Amino acid sequence: KVVDEGEPGYETVGLYAKKKKIIRLTSKQVLLPGFVDGHAHGPQHAFSGNGLDLPLLDWLKTYTFPAESAFSDVNHARKVYEAAVARHLRNGSTTVSYFGTIHVQGTLALVDICRNAGQRAHVGKVCMDTNAPSYYIETSAKQSASDTRNFIHNVIAQNTETNSKLVTPSIIPRFAPSCSEELLNMLGELSVEHKLPVHTHLSENSSEVQLVKKLFPKATCYADVYARAGLLHERAYFAHCCHCDSFERQVVRVGNAGVVTCPTSNFIVGRALCPVRQWLDEGVELGLGTDVAAGWSSSILVAIRHVVVASRMLAEQQQDPSRALTWKEALYLATKGGANVLGLDVGAIEEGKAFDALLLDVGQGTPGNSPYDAVLPQDDLNTLFERFIWNGDDRNILHVFVDGKRVSGAAPNFQGNNALKTLISAFSGCGFSCAFIAVVCTSGALAALYAKRRSL
Repeated sequence: KVVDEGEPGYETVGLYAKKKKIIRLTSKQVLLPGFVDGHAHGPQHAFSGNGLDLPLLDWLKTYTFPAESAFSDVNHARKVYEAAVARHLRNGSTTVSYFGTIHVQGTLALVDICRNAGQRAHVGKVCMDTNAPSYYIETSAKQSASDTRNFIHNVIAQNTETNSKLVTPSIIPRFAPSCSEELLNMLGELSVEHKLPVHTHLSENSSEVQLVKKLFPKATCYADVYARAGLLHERAYFAHCCHCDSFERQVVRVGNAGVVTCPTSNFIVGRALCPVRQWLDEGVELGLGTDVAAGWSSSILVAIRHVVVASRMLAEQQQDPSRALTWKEALYLATKGGANVLGLDVGAIEEGKAFDALLLDVGQGTPGNSPYDAVLPQDDLNTLFERFIWNGDDRNILHVFVDGKRVSGAAPNFQGNNALKTLISAFSGCGFSCAFIAVVCTSGALAALYAKRRSL
């Protein structure tokens, strides 16, 4: 909970501030819910920023499959995943939904790294038993499903052993063209048996959509391929969804599944625009993803900017400017919207929720190293926060908290975790459903900003 001056509890927090080190926000600092990246490929971090010259199917064959095949080497996997997780955290993604590879041990390494780094995550072993190169394919549907079951059991056992709930195993058919019907059906059974999330691709590229029609002639649409296999339900979420017509959108909505739009990669390898406003109007939960490495940046800020630009392009085509997203709506997709899609009780700073948050300095960022300048006298908190959305980067993100613990951030020599623990202990008897986190604010503008944020 954020306690501002004049609110109940402010004086009590002030008493603790005299005795213990308490985080005090300056007039240019903001406490923001942590970003939720709903779709990222962990192994592709190794070549992010390279190989963006081809459409989707050619891109997979030329760059992705060769790079991911190397993750049979667990040491190599650890090296890449450590860098990927650290980068996502530094960019403010307190929660990420990751694709791993077909390798059980390599993907378990990703689980271990997320847990040790303190990042909340969905992580899944990729399943693919057809239409893939001989050097990077699973030998049969039974082997793929068996390895997936083994992966799930390992993650659950590790969660119990470490008493940690940060990482949730997910079911990941890479996409329909790389999975046989037999494998899809087996994965559907696993998702029901263990009540786990399903994370995959849907209608990213027009050539992909045509291929699905050819491979699955009995399905009424691409989404129906997943529905027939028991993979489209309230715990399922689909990346991209650019080419879904009204019938297919209805299939997704009726199944209570979610959508993760990935505008950066949609521009590049998908070469399409996701009708975000249409999905929202039809009542589908929607989040935002970086889709590294088809999306070249692991920063959700980049995705926020691109989803606004993409919506403006679609609105112009439809000759209806009101259909464009605002940056505030895009921010919602990157926080609470993404949390809803993943079925997690985060994405907002509210009583009863885990404290996954970012402490931003939107005025100067890291001292002497700001991505933009605040030089005008009228540059107040609201204008600077908007400038952060469009121009800011990890230099503005001083502290990254997951579940009340600082796990990353640009500010050096942070000593505040003990203060947070003290506040949790001090307020544990207040009757709230979980830890009560109090932050002393010196600016009344913060409350106004969050009032606007919550009204979206």
